Amino acid sequence: MSVLISITEDDLVEDLGAFADTLVDCEVVRGEVNRVPSPKGDFVVVTPMGIVGLSLPITAYADPTPETGTRTLTRPTQWAAQVDCYGEKAQDRALVLSIALRSQYGCEFLGELGRAQPLYTGEPRQLPFITGESQYMERWSFDAVLQFNPSISLPQQFADQLHVDVVEVDEKYPPGA
Repeated sequence: MSVLISITEDDLVEDLGAFADTLVDCEVVRGEVNRVPSPKGDFVVVTPMGIVGLSLPITAYADPTPETGTRTLTRPTQWAAQVDCYGEKAQDRALVLSIALRSQYGCEFLGELGRAQPLYTGEPRQLPFITGESQYMERWSFDAVLQFNPSISLPQQFADQLHVDVVEVDEKYPPGA
């Protein structure tokens, strides 16, 4: 049995990338992809960093028929990504993105996509970066932290009829026998 999750890491990276695309004038890409060169010029990279469960799963049951019932488990989850801005305007882009993600604009934009909401962002910080050509490139980075509520559905048996009988215990199961 293979169980699918309702909101994937790819969905979250895509949503955060779409958000960044509305605010910056350069390419936005996913981090840590093998055999893909960095874009030319200025760019923004979104790299998933980790998840933390915020509570125990919430359980919901569906019983269309006893043979096809399901149990759906949903767990509020915190997801963090590192957003790196590269190029001449890296600091400005990092500020724009971190400010907007903390605002009503960030909540509304991600809310329309329907998969996550911003919790907070870290402060932008300058990090050294030397290119493959041994040249310094401006790099500013911040952490974006979102909440999403992924669900999984599992099969669940249900009873549609119960038969209850009274049994005299001492007669059916005599003491000392």
